[in-house]
Amino acid sequence: MRVTSIEQVLPCIADPWKLRLIAQLDERPDLHLLAKHLPGRYSENLGIVIAKSGYREITFYSNGKVTVRMVDSPEEGQKFINSMLAMAYNKALIEEL
Repeated sequence: MRVTSIEQVLPCIADPWKLRLIAQLDERPDLHLLAKHLPGRYSENLGIVIAKSGYREITFYSNGKVTVRMVDSPEEGQKFINSMLAMAYNKALIEEL
């Protein structure tokens, strides 16, 4: 699973020098898995997982959309999203062993 496109780049509300992105994943994320392996909160009713890494916040939606806040560039945002996905899925694989 990875980012296929960046749909919007907007100024960050919390810090005008940073950006927030809306991206689309190539498939729907497993929110239960992400909630279990990322430091964050899960809302089954809303269909979202909100996680934090340092000062950045990322939200995964059940429809495959992702938002990330407090990044310097679209490329950084895409790398951050992909690294959070990789971390969660790698932790899940290790747990299965």
